[in-house]
Amino acid sequence: MCMRHMKAHCPRPVVPQQVCSRYAMLRERHRRGTLACALCASILGWCFVAPRTETRPMPRCPVRAAAGETKSGSNFWGAAQKAAGNNKTDVEAYIAETKTRADQHMNSSQVVDRDEAVKALVQSMESTGLLTLVLGGKNLGKTFLKQAALRACSSNVVVVSADMRDMPGTSLLNAILLTANKTLKERTGDNDVGQYVPSWLGIISAAVLAIEGLGPAASPVGAFIKDMAGIATSRRKVRSAIDAFLSRVRASSKRSAIVVDEANLGLPGLTNGQDGGERGEAKSALAAVTAWTKQGKLTSVLLISSEFAYPFRLQATGLDLRDIGRVIVIGEVPKYDMLKMLQHDWGMDENLAKIFYTYFGGDIYTTKQALDSLVEKKDNFNPFAVVDCPGLPSCVEDPEARAHLENMAKQGFSPVRNVKTDKGARMIAEENVGGVIKEGAITFGLPDIFTNTSCEWAVIPSSYHMRLKIADKLKNIFPSGRPGASRLGALLI
Repeated sequence: MCMRHMKAHCPRPVVPQQVCSRYAMLRERHRRGTLACALCASILGWCFVAPRTETRPMPRCPVRAAAGETKSGSNFWGAAQKAAGNNKTDVEAYIAETKTRADQHMNSSQVVDRDEAVKALVQSMESTGLLTLVLGGKNLGKTFLKQAALRACSSNVVVVSADMRDMPGTSLLNAILLTANKTLKERTGDNDVGQYVPSWLGIISAAVLAIEGLGPAASPVGAFIKDMAGIATSRRKVRSAIDAFLSRVRASSKRSAIVVDEANLGLPGLTNGQDGGERGEAKSALAAVTAWTKQGKLTSVLLISSEFAYPFRLQATGLDLRDIGRVIVIGEVPKYDMLKMLQHDWGMDENLAKIFYTYFGGDIYTTKQALDSLVEKKDNFNPFAVVDCPGLPSCVEDPEARAHLENMAKQGFSPVRNVKTDKGARMIAEENVGGVIKEGAITFGLPDIFTNTSCEWAVIPSSYHMRLKIADKLKNIFPSGRPGASRLGALLI
């Protein structure tokens, strides 16, 4: 406690005249002792580091879970028991049936209503010359939304949609080439573009034969290939073939789009800077993407990633972030649609559905994981044990990152003054605890972030449940009685 507050709470006592000098000496010793204790506490890390990021007055966005419930699953199991009683069945049978219906719904690949996100993806696909970065936490349905957008995209657009998870170890350019080859073969009989396919396919097929001639060592670069001249020749052929293909599509009065899911897997040099070959290949691929979009206006490119640090890694490899024309942040299912799904499709009663939404928001996959855990753990279920985030403790221990985390827990975001120098924001993104977004990014369901602030960037949690985990983690690292404990405990209300 500072001396100003001490004086306010501890009025100076009235003492006899003869002991005034002694009292003054004791008071001075007490003052020095207080300052020494405060200094010691700050060195030991007991005092919460005051956020250095910008905050501003705004309506409070409280974390919905009650503090007394955060470590107990009794409210989940109790709600399940009540729902089972209303259905005149055993609780274990009731929750098992709910799980069965949830499994069936998940396997159906049904997209829960997120029309605005699908429209944004379609618009990017149909906007020639635009490079779009699509970010979102793991398992938020980005692939489902992408598939819905592909179905809704104009038939006049030739879309080359590659999923890097289906081509492990393949470089980005090779993946685009191989996918284009497959896509064109499938569209040979199309009324819209069928007449052009043979000439397009001839260009692509020749390059495919070139990289297939290198055998399984074509990627990753340097793994088994000794003939580096052959690799360089192959890269040039691949790039030239894609260039020619895109040019001919445009000459045919058609449009093209390249969509790459989990694009970070196709640019290994972004995650392994030690391999010069991989890093060089990543730079070549990004140079090609820039040439196809911003410079040549040949096609649109959508790079989809579950890694919130992806923009930083692209920047480190040489991409100017200003070349990214649009950023789309895929959010969670809106409250109305999520509750409707939990009740109508999964079979939960209204109260149980609301409890799940309170803790897990509109994250369908995490909610399903929580349901599976509830079936197994019953009344020992812990909602904060469902999602493991290994990087969160490190962020909490880092002063700069922790300052952002407190803001994120309280209001759902934290402004970033300088995205290039803010180590805390970068750490949060690299640990996938949250993501850094720029003003103008297309978001869904996030609070109003960039109003009445000079900041152009902000860091947001990767999901609503992550925001809740952050608040819980911050509260628990300060035992009651330590400085900062009351403030952090108030985040969970």
